Amino acid sequence: MVAPSPERYGAVAQALHWLIALLIAAMFGLGWFMTSLPIGQQKFELYQLHKSLGITILALVLVRLAWRLVKGAPAWPPGMRPLERRAAGLAHAALYGLILAQPVIGFLQSNAANFPVVLWERWPLPALIGSNQPLAERLLGLHGLMAFVLLLLVALHVLAALRHHFWLKDGVLQRMLPRLGARP
Repeated sequence: MVAPSPERYGAVAQALHWLIALLIAAMFGLGWFMTSLPIGQQKFELYQLHKSLGITILALVLVRLAWRLVKGAPAWPPGMRPLERRAAGLAHAALYGLILAQPVIGFLQSNAANFPVVLWERWPLPALIGSNQPLAERLLGLHGLMAFVLLLLVALHVLAALRHHFWLKDGVLQRMLPRLGARP
């Protein structure tokens, strides 16, 4: 188990980060695939899976944020300039904001379109708003736009991590990677 330290994230933060990243990657693929299907049972089932994954991601991100509030985050590398720190902070805030907003917008869109949200085919969630087709269409457009922006931010996040690892060699990426092999 990786213990939290001033230089690294702990095992719980790492596990949540990578699980959320994996689920978001799956959501992008699922989202684009399911929208291309003709109306039918398979499309309905994939939409329900998409909704369940979205609500699960929302819950995991809330746990991740609570964990971060309690445990904190490692300090930035000493050589990182203030402008870079500010940009990283804004990028992380935007990532968290979009990851939190996406499932909420999707849930409200389903409500407005009068489609049920049944978590993992077992737990029906109550609608928060009534049926409203014009609102459903606007929310669907917003959900798609936010997915595109989130994809760009994820790409930026990955590129920044790779820059830190391969170009700057400052250990930022290793903070979120589990240690393998012998421990010091």
